[in-house]
Amino acid sequence: MEAHKIKYGKIIAIGIMIWFGFNAPMMLLTAQTTKSEVKTNIPTSNNARINAANQSSTVGNIEVNVSGKLALCSHSEKGHIILDVKGGVEPYTFRWNNNETVQNRYNLFAGTYTVYIKDSYGTEHTEKIVIQPPYPLIVEMVETKNASCGSSNTGSAKINVKVGRGEPYKVEWSHGLMNKMEATNLPAGDYTATVYDVYNCSTTIAFSIASDGPAIEVQENIIDIACSSDQNGAIKLQVSGGTAPFTYQWSNGKTTKDIEGLAAGKYEVLIQDAGGCSVSKSFEVKASTPLEVSLDSTTDISCSGEESSSIKINVSGGKAPFTFEWSNGASSQNIANLKAGQYQVKVTDAAGCFVNASFEVKEGVNAINVNLLSSKDITCNGAEDGSIEVEISGGVGPFIVTWSDGVSGTLKRENLKAGSYKVSVVDSKGCNASQETIIQEPTQLIARLDNTLDINCATGDITGVAWVQITGGKSPYNIKWNTGAGSREINFFTSSELTIEITDANGCTTTDKMKVNFPEVTGNARLDFEYRKLEITSEPQVFVNDSIQFESFIATDFISWGWDFGDGRVCKDKDPVHTFKKAGEYEVKLTAFDIYGCSTVEVNTVQVLSNGELVVMPNAFTPNGDGLNDKFLPVMKGVSSFEMNIFNHWGEHLYSEAGLEINGWDGYFKGSLLPQGNYVYKITYTNPEGNVINKTGGVTLIR
Repeated sequence: MEAHKIKYGKIIAIGIMIWFGFNAPMMLLTAQTTKSEVKTNIPTSNNARINAANQSSTVGNIEVNVSGKLALCSHSEKGHIILDVKGGVEPYTFRWNNNETVQNRYNLFAGTYTVYIKDSYGTEHTEKIVIQPPYPLIVEMVETKNASCGSSNTGSAKINVKVGRGEPYKVEWSHGLMNKMEATNLPAGDYTATVYDVYNCSTTIAFSIASDGPAIEVQENIIDIACSSDQNGAIKLQVSGGTAPFTYQWSNGKTTKDIEGLAAGKYEVLIQDAGGCSVSKSFEVKASTPLEVSLDSTTDISCSGEESSSIKINVSGGKAPFTFEWSNGASSQNIANLKAGQYQVKVTDAAGCFVNASFEVKEGVNAINVNLLSSKDITCNGAEDGSIEVEISGGVGPFIVTWSDGVSGTLKRENLKAGSYKVSVVDSKGCNASQETIIQEPTQLIARLDNTLDINCATGDITGVAWVQITGGKSPYNIKWNTGAGSREINFFTSSELTIEITDANGCTTTDKMKVNFPEVTGNARLDFEYRKLEITSEPQVFVNDSIQFESFIATDFISWGWDFGDGRVCKDKDPVHTFKKAGEYEVKLTAFDIYGCSTVEVNTVQVLSNGELVVMPNAFTPNGDGLNDKFLPVMKGVSSFEMNIFNHWGEHLYSEAGLEINGWDGYFKGSLLPQGNYVYKITYTNPEGNVINKTGGVTLIR
């Protein structure tokens, strides 16, 4: 007995192999026919062959041809065995090693199957058939790479078909990748890869991607917005894992961990740690349902001016309870007894959110109204040329028309003076309306002339300037002088009688006039003054705290005057008494004014010495050798230093001397007596108060 083997797509009879191609979709098994034991002396009636040579009858051996289909995949039950039996005497009986009694077997796993065949004469035949497993599909993991940043997508895996029946292979990865032997961009986790061969046989390999570091974990605390229009939301983060420190980049440009002052909306953040790992998160700041106010109903007013309407509103969103603030002072949700007009309401919810709304109450289509068509104000103050015209809209006629000044039955008024006019109209249903119009008039047009005289004190020339001040009326104004000028201001140069006429934009006129006489200009008048010590002493010089009497000589042409003593003090007395508090040289001025404002000034210099100080400079000397007044020699007292220099009128320096005991100048220059004449001295000395005094004066040399 031969054992037939079905292995990797081939049938093996003992010592005999028959190969089938790997790509054949159906592999039929065949084998050599095996023979059973021959029985002799079988009756011919059983169709046995008769061997003529030995006159014995012989029945043929049972022959079996084995064919079938292989199991394509190792886990498949698709294999089967087909037996083709010949010889012997039919019918045949079959018994398999699992006691099945069918001729052919189906849906078989790999394994050894034995069949016992017997013909009708009891001749037996045994076949042993081996179905070995199909060609295996073996997949190996070549390489895996861990994710570098916890949950980052940096892991990878690579597989290879180690044993199989040829390409192409189809690969399905558990994360969705198809037909690639390598998967990349994998986060840490568990995965599988299933490989299919050309016969759709498959095998699955499982693997894991680990993490080389802790993942960045983010927990958020979101503060939502109470009022939809607010911007006070916030997102606060708690970040763990990863490698500190962390950087933050928000979609609104912020780079801090927490962000505040947010409006409602979505916000994304990219968090990156010190190792370069990053994670992106998205958050949403929500707002409560917006508080909204809408109109439920309102009613129109049938008669103009009535207070019969109402407004009902609906409130949605927000957080109850609500408060109401109406522009008419009401605090309820709905308001009534309203006249036509606009009404505003502010609705505030329990969270403090508020919304403003405005609603209008209208008069009905037939509500009566009085409308102003035209009005004309008074043209000139005091005139009666105003007019008013009104019209009636709505209402149901006939109408009764009355005016506040007693006139009735008309909608048009003319020849009105300034004032308020109110017209009232009542229709046949008793609804009434009114319209008040004010006819205005311009203020009275008034022109006032004024003038001034500009006198040249040096030449005595006089220029008159006249101008007009206009009030009331309506600008612009037309100006006309009797001189022919048309400006607000004119000049004139002789005594004149001036008149002016003003016409305003409404054609109203007014006039004014004035007469201007030029005065006679006064010639030069005397102005002079002198001073003396009020207390007579042996020393004529003026000292600090001496009372000085100033005596003026002021002509009657002058009407006012004033003194300036040069020490910061002034006086308006005619003959004042003044005391100087400090030593020095003071320029005293007396200024007098005449009736035209012209001034004359008289100036004198007062030398004030310190107490105990005396420097007297003679005004002349006679260098003739008679022993009397031969030298120009000052008298000094109470000074601590002294210097004197002499010059001629051309500025040539003639003499210099310094010290407290000087000899004086004898009138000589370069050995020669100078001619008779006037010379200039300059002295510098220090007074008892330590002040340096400089003086310049003149001296006459007499020969």
